[in-house]
Amino acid sequence: MSDHHPVAALPKGEQWSILAHGLLIFFVTGGLALAAGAKTIVRGGYVPSAAVSVPYVLMLILFATAMLILALRAFKNPIVFEALFVLSVLAGTWFLADIFFTPGIALLLGSAVILLRFLWKAAGAANAVLVVGIAGIAASLALEMSPVAMLALLTVLSFYDIVAVYRTKHMVKMFRDLSSHGVVFAFVLTPLTPRALLSAPSSEQRGMLLGTGDVALPVMLAIAALRTGPVHAVATLAGASLGFALMFMLFLAQPRRRPIPALPPIALGASLAYIVSFFIFPS
Repeated sequence: MSDHHPVAALPKGEQWSILAHGLLIFFVTGGLALAAGAKTIVRGGYVPSAAVSVPYVLMLILFATAMLILALRAFKNPIVFEALFVLSVLAGTWFLADIFFTPGIALLLGSAVILLRFLWKAAGAANAVLVVGIAGIAASLALEMSPVAMLALLTVLSFYDIVAVYRTKHMVKMFRDLSSHGVVFAFVLTPLTPRALLSAPSSEQRGMLLGTGDVALPVMLAIAALRTGPVHAVATLAGASLGFALMFMLFLAQPRRRPIPALPPIALGASLAYIVSFFIFPS
């Protein structure tokens, strides 16, 4: 899901800068995840099973969403949600670091990333923490999935995203309830300027919020595509970035400001790029 402050009111130069910020996040997150995936696959890795992976990950996502909605109703203390955020990001950063370093160093690096979130409140630092955490989470899940499984999962979740944003609206409510508790599990896309990146996110700051799932899921397809070849993986990531650019244009073209489901165009771009890459670079 994508939400925003008045991006359309910004000068064209700053709008392009916000778009570049989003593309940078896609490529850095995807690059880290692909590097981790490539190293794991070289070691032997897990042989994926499409029949098991799609229901498992789909149920995991739906279960986590349901539990989060219930928690928002049951708990008012922001510490609860801060703890959930920290555990999620720590799991991702620890997994990512563990691929390249010894377990002890991996734990230290994961903890250092979490400390960065609390010690440096800048928007750029918050995004950096999420980039590392989401790259690790995406890699940990996608390494056990086939490309066909990920294509199916992206299709199902794209329709779910449309329903959750436009029909039931529970995704919008959950997103805003978490923000009111001080937990923004989203990338804060500001113009790529030192002033914007080094200042703390605020309600007055004009920019765009991009859900972490909108980045993680297409990155997962790119990781799964590594099993068919690195060219297909990079093409998938490039397609996801083009899908994000399309979503951004649709976002600005809205006659009335409101959140939109970001995953469908991003997933479509990633999926088409993966499929087309086989015609250009047969494996």
